[in-house]
Amino acid sequence: MRKTTIIAVVSAVAVMAAAAGGVLALRNGSTALADTSGETAADVTGTASGTAEIAPLAQQASARTPASEGLIHANEYRNSLYNPATGMSLFWQNDATNLYVGLVSPGTGWAGVGFSNRSGKPGTDIILGAVSNGTVTIEDHYGVTKELHLPDRTSSLLAIGGSETNGETTLEFVIPLASGDSQDVTLVPGQTVAVILAYQATQDSFTALHTTYSQLQITLD
Repeated sequence: MRKTTIIAVVSAVAVMAAAAGGVLALRNGSTALADTSGETAADVTGTASGTAEIAPLAQQASARTPASEGLIHANEYRNSLYNPATGMSLFWQNDATNLYVGLVSPGTGWAGVGFSNRSGKPGTDIILGAVSNGTVTIEDHYGVTKELHLPDRTSSLLAIGGSETNGETTLEFVIPLASGDSQDVTLVPGQTVAVILAYQATQDSFTALHTTYSQLQITLD
């Protein structure tokens, strides 16, 4: 039986728990149900803390908000896309206050997504994450120049989770649509948003150059 180490840190969104069920695994745009029985959970320090119970697909489909536990369930998010240019998959939905995001990259290094009111890196609200040695790290950055991004003075992350399995990295997080932070982008329901997707195939350091990236647009709920 395949086992996966799951790392979950949840500060604002409760983790859904029920009998173990299917999890959506993304590879090159296809979907496959993965057996999650026997998976173990870990806290931010990477120490084992119990068994991760995954809600059945039917329960996930009816959930009002995604749970940021580092697993992407079928129908967990209202919106999703597969980006052929990077091989990454993006999931998102929002309410009037918060944006819920899931991200899957085809590598074991860092993965990131940026949101902006205009194309290009400067001024973009960038979220970078990696899973390393049993610990998930997700940081709130902002784009300074085309090449440079820096950590925000104040992180606006409300909840985070991540996992790494079968050569893929999965990240989940929640951010406010309007944090009031001058280093964040203010987002509005119904808005078309410029998005940057990027990942590093093998290196977890956020200073390592991306393996590939792509620019696209999404529309908020």
